[in-house]
Amino acid sequence: MNTVKWKTGLWPIGVATLMLVTSCSGLSGSDREKAKDPNGDGQTVQRPGYANSQYPDPAPIKEKANPQAAQIGGKPVIQACNLLTIADLVALGIRVESRSDPNGAAFERRYLVGDGSGPLRSSENTFAKALTSGVNHCVYSLEDNQGNQTYEELAVAVSQPAYVPTVNTKPYLDDTDPSLTVGPVKIFSKRRKTDSPSDASGDAVLVLGDTLVDFDFELKADKNAGKLQDLGKKLAENFAKQVSAPAGANVIGYESAAFPKSVAQPCPMLTPDAVTPAIGTDASPMVAETPATAVGDMIMTNSTQHNYVQIDCERGTGHDNGIDRRALHLTAISFLSEDAAKSYLGSAPKDGQTTPAQVGDEGQVSSKGQAHGEVLFRKGRFVFKLYLADHNAAPDGISGADATRLLVPAAQKMISAFHEQ
Repeated sequence: MNTVKWKTGLWPIGVATLMLVTSCSGLSGSDREKAKDPNGDGQTVQRPGYANSQYPDPAPIKEKANPQAAQIGGKPVIQACNLLTIADLVALGIRVESRSDPNGAAFERRYLVGDGSGPLRSSENTFAKALTSGVNHCVYSLEDNQGNQTYEELAVAVSQPAYVPTVNTKPYLDDTDPSLTVGPVKIFSKRRKTDSPSDASGDAVLVLGDTLVDFDFELKADKNAGKLQDLGKKLAENFAKQVSAPAGANVIGYESAAFPKSVAQPCPMLTPDAVTPAIGTDASPMVAETPATAVGDMIMTNSTQHNYVQIDCERGTGHDNGIDRRALHLTAISFLSEDAAKSYLGSAPKDGQTTPAQVGDEGQVSSKGQAHGEVLFRKGRFVFKLYLADHNAAPDGISGADATRLLVPAAQKMISAFHEQ
């Protein structure tokens, strides 16, 4: 039997056929032209430098400023992804890996919001290390202008006393011999041994006041290693600006002719009143968000191409290590039409593995297979998937009965507060 694999399970292709398109949809230019409709489905964006892209739009992200800083312990949070943004990388000619299926290695950010009383738990005993840890963290993997992954990575983690009590910037502030000074920011850099002496691999600590930023870089000589100095300066400049005028985590927005409508944001839906009862303990102020970096496309039953954008978000206990975290994981898939969203939901199995759920316009609970314990629901042209992420206590998911008891009420709270954004 042919199947299409999703993160949370294998769905048989039956009457309602659904297929991820992964190589320009296998359609010729004329076929793509026929696939267009008034909603914008089937359209592509030919961005300069992305001629070989397999996606309708390989670089649609446009961050939106959020002037409202979150506070922890009465102090404003300096958000990691605000220190090195997608726009900063674009300005330096650096390309984040294009993916329509969100992936934590390609682009993930863990940021802090103003609500949630659960504790935050760092994996480190001193300060957060950008390579491995941090409740306030940002990571990007890079690709070349042919769309190939370069195995380069940039990561940022921010530590402040309010949520990393063990951080101590005094030794750095007292040090009179930094690697580089940019305005009020001191930078201390340490290189790692590499196969090529021209590669740039290492770790830098940036310090200003009581805030410490760890910046980890893995860059290749024939790719982006020559831009390390510019990256460090931009990071330091943004750091100083954020300390002077703290802002909230930028909203990951999408600006694309291939997707000219709004995109659902799942993280604001994961409020403490929805999350806490479902996980059985207080939700923390940390959210882990994985946005798609490309507009994707699918082929539905009528052979029409449907563009979509997907964002994943997780919120629960405050562990920076996802293996130890107990959380609700919410996926938001935005389509350009309600018919596309209906077709997507209709492709879920109806062979006894699911039961109806009163959530949104239509919903169901999966009780078998890899997707068991997942609630799938729709509101207009938006589809949502909700499951309990608990690698320790429930590595294989939860029963349909438990999902109905724990997750359906959470989903109902989320959808009642959801407004098309």
